[in-house]
Amino acid sequence: MDDSDVVTMTLNDVLEFEDEMIENTAAVLGAANDKNCSYNEGYLKRQALYSCLTCIPEAKTDPSMAGGVCLACCFHCHDGHDLIELYTKRNFRCDCGNAKFANSGSKCTLCDSKDEANELNSYNQNFSGTYCVCHRPYPDPEDPIPDEMIQCIICEDWYHSRHLGVEVPEDNFAEMTCAMCISKHEFLLHYDGLTTTKLSNTDEQSEVDVTAEENLNRAPLTGTLCTKPRGKSEKMVTKFWLETTWRKQLCTCDSCLKMYEQEDVAFLLDNEDPVHLYEEKSKAKAHAVVEDQNKQLLNSMDRVQMIEAIIGYNDLKENLGNYLKKFAENKKVVRVEDIEEFFEGMKARKKKKVEMTYSCR
Repeated sequence: MDDSDVVTMTLNDVLEFEDEMIENTAAVLGAANDKNCSYNEGYLKRQALYSCLTCIPEAKTDPSMAGGVCLACCFHCHDGHDLIELYTKRNFRCDCGNAKFANSGSKCTLCDSKDEANELNSYNQNFSGTYCVCHRPYPDPEDPIPDEMIQCIICEDWYHSRHLGVEVPEDNFAEMTCAMCISKHEFLLHYDGLTTTKLSNTDEQSEVDVTAEENLNRAPLTGTLCTKPRGKSEKMVTKFWLETTWRKQLCTCDSCLKMYEQEDVAFLLDNEDPVHLYEEKSKAKAHAVVEDQNKQLLNSMDRVQMIEAIIGYNDLKENLGNYLKKFAENKKVVRVEDIEEFFEGMKARKKKKVEMTYSCR
């Protein structure tokens, strides 16, 4: 490898990457319990899940054989195993130790009383470690092209942006529904006006954008007016929904509610279902836990220890900031030797520092 192949990062790059990693981790795991199996909570609306290929190697080729385990079981029952991180899944109950794990002999060490199977759980190809229409792993060691992965809100599979068959909008979309799910749930074609996909034909567009007056003139269905637009797009392609509130504009008449249940998409009407809301709650919980831990640590100290800790922290923060500032300004890479040099200097300063005494009057 020559110098042209070496990729370097500045201090700012490292700090930004670290902050992003912390935020992403908090978004997924912040609301999860890492000590207690989630099984007794039933089918959670959304939770972080993992598929264990060590216990169920058959899942590598058949996702229906897979078992999904919660965060706590990932730590306590499957530590060191070949685990696939599934991000989050909706309406799922932890499988750890049930009949799916019978061949491995693996038992749940956190909850030993479980049904043989969780009949309402669903398993897609992600449980086998493959994604998208290309059915490849992520990250893919054989794919040199960097690409964004976007999750479909219905099937919850992840897709490479270049494999969606349509142009991905830069920022102005809230959620995505893949073309396959659109073809399965054709009622969504009536709501094309809420997506970035616009019909080019003037007459067809007018049918999609049904006015409120036209809706009121419709015949009532089982005593309730249907507000679903009468126009229907013929484009069964990936849809990017424009607003975070688009779900609230879905019709909730008796007929449509029955249809949602039959097509198993009633979760679209659940205010707590969207992933971004789960992420926001997770981040808030993670930050609250950190703050609580900090308070407990300070409360466990006496006055002298607390003052010394605060002085020490501020001293470290100020000196490290000043030391690394020159690297950021000059866009230089921070080497291990540089960090070792800094802390060696801090140790030397500490030895020379005159011990302070405190007195209370």
